[in-house]
Amino acid sequence: MGQILKSEANIFGSALNFNYFFMKILFDIIRNLRVNTMNKSTSKILFLFFVVIIAIYFLFISWDNTILQNLTSFLLFTFLALMAEIMSINLPDGAEVTVGFAIFMASILVLGTRISVWIALIVALLSEIKRLLRLPYNSLLNISIYVIMVGISGYVYEYMGGAPGQVNLLKDIIPILSLIFTYLVVNIVLITIGISIIKGEPIIHIFSSNFKWALPNYLALAPLGVLLAIIYINVGSLGIFLFLVPLLIARHSFQLYMNMRKIYLETIQALATAIEAKDPYTRGHSERVAMYSSIIAEEMNLPEDFLNTLNFAALLHDIGKIGIPDEILNKPGKLSEEEFDRIRIHPILGANIVEKIDFLAQASSYIRFHHERQNGRGYPEGLKGENIPLGAAILAVADAFDAMTSDRPYRRAWNLDDTLHEIESNSGIQFRPEVVEALKNAVKKGRIRIDAG
Repeated sequence: MGQILKSEANIFGSALNFNYFFMKILFDIIRNLRVNTMNKSTSKILFLFFVVIIAIYFLFISWDNTILQNLTSFLLFTFLALMAEIMSINLPDGAEVTVGFAIFMASILVLGTRISVWIALIVALLSEIKRLLRLPYNSLLNISIYVIMVGISGYVYEYMGGAPGQVNLLKDIIPILSLIFTYLVVNIVLITIGISIIKGEPIIHIFSSNFKWALPNYLALAPLGVLLAIIYINVGSLGIFLFLVPLLIARHSFQLYMNMRKIYLETIQALATAIEAKDPYTRGHSERVAMYSSIIAEEMNLPEDFLNTLNFAALLHDIGKIGIPDEILNKPGKLSEEEFDRIRIHPILGANIVEKIDFLAQASSYIRFHHERQNGRGYPEGLKGENIPLGAAILAVADAFDAMTSDRPYRRAWNLDDTLHEIESNSGIQFRPEVVEALKNAVKKGRIRIDAG
């Protein structure tokens, strides 16, 4: 018996080492893709090739004819996992979150990794069947990631001493924590890299945007997975259906959470639309400034919290113009000094409006100071240099870039070269130099174009 256990441990250890070898190669390839000028199509193919190969490897070592001996349990967990995937929740940048983690975790604890890997394959195939022909790349990627997540986390669980079919929380706490940690890390790493390659966006941006929302909910699902396994082992199939109630509640809570975020964003969009209704020449201006600001901030490797606040501020940076008469805003000729004084108060009006809204309060300083200049000759307070908040300095460059490259009642839009030359010539005078450099880098990479809006 001891020899058998030793042999099994060697198998699991070999699987872990083999997977580590493949994952190391995968990350080396991804890192090199950012250094070299490899095109997007080649990057996608290479990434898909490696994840498919790793998935096939796990399927190969996981083939087990005991599936037929556990057919009822196999079908039950397959059904539960499939229902969980069908009820998935979309995240902001294209990824999905489901309560399937709890099901797959319970399957590993009850049935073992080998059977669970095949459950993952069947569930993934059935979930992707509608778009397999329409979006083969995305479908193959998702299917492979399912298999890899369950395979790696399951074998780590067994390698750390976990035994399928028996769960003792005191004895198995280390194997269970290892399973949870491995599943989450593999999920986050593979999906983040995949979306980054598909969309061509920085990995850190994708990670923060999606999994900042998902991580707490995955961790909340882990105890449910353990509970599901314990119920099934001690009560049987009937206990599973009683367990579905808290699982559905968990899913509903996360859906409400994402719906609230959507309402917040729609509120901001409605406010931005109200601003632009006053001035037909600036229609789409706020959205473009938000886009340019986000790209510039990404080029500066700023954190996701900063990007979110900056995006809100960009969409609402001109909301104070609601308090400016239309005849001044739409005047085709030169403004008088008195009229210009009225225009100068719009950042203050905007900041006063925004700071009264809880989830927008942090954006108010960016709005208040986005017309300040590096040399201290801006408005409304004449701040200088580093005293100007970085978010406001980014808005200033993005706002000026869009204003120069858009038609106005009194002039035609500038071309890209003239616009960049003008902004660069005012670096350190009107604009913060590092922000100007980030804009130039984004244009050079093709991330910002005049026709982007």
